[in-house]
Amino acid sequence: MAAPAAGDGGDVSEPWWRRKRQRRPPPPPEADAEAVKAEALELMAALPVLPRLVVFDLDHTLWPFQCDRLPKDEMPYLYPQARGILNALKDKGVEMAIASRASRRGAAKTFLEKLGIHSMFGVQEIFYTWSPKGDHFQNICRKTGVPYQSMLLFDDEVRNIIATNKLGVCCLRVEKGVTLEKLRMGLSNFAKTSASPKADPTRMGLSSFVKTSTASTAESR
Repeated sequence: MAAPAAGDGGDVSEPWWRRKRQRRPPPPPEADAEAVKAEALELMAALPVLPRLVVFDLDHTLWPFQCDRLPKDEMPYLYPQARGILNALKDKGVEMAIASRASRRGAAKTFLEKLGIHSMFGVQEIFYTWSPKGDHFQNICRKTGVPYQSMLLFDDEVRNIIATNKLGVCCLRVEKGVTLEKLRMGLSNFAKTSASPKADPTRMGLSSFVKTSTASTAESR
């Protein structure tokens, strides 16, 4: 039998329980939070209206992993530009909340605390349901008093985007985490929706989602 190539996980002839566990690749370095914050603030200053509340999903939105599968004792990490964006929204006085379907609520809370961003979110709706996030947003609306039409959601799952749009929330799907470009697109979509008070907010939100998804697909090609 040929010897295993270097870096392939070790000797495959060893029983699986004796093989060394492969290490998780190192996290990508965070971008300069102050530089990202400054750019995000400049972006927001150029818009005529901002949402009263920005809601974030957690897994594959703020951080690039599923917290249900990451050991609680492992150090979590954010997408490179996420911290600067959160700092900018906080400085601008925009409220923030979390809507996550993570089943390990304790793990998600622990990761938020380890990252030092736990206190940024006034409302944290973290619980698992089979359905999309209707229950999460009903709780957020009740606790904050902010109407759906004044909210903006960043999420990576299509079904959550579609379901939340039906409530009247402006949504943007993120495929590789929240970035300055995604922030610009989300805030611009919100401003356009708010500029058309007679338009059906559900249709406006869904239209923005379809256009964004189409553009993202074209870019990936």
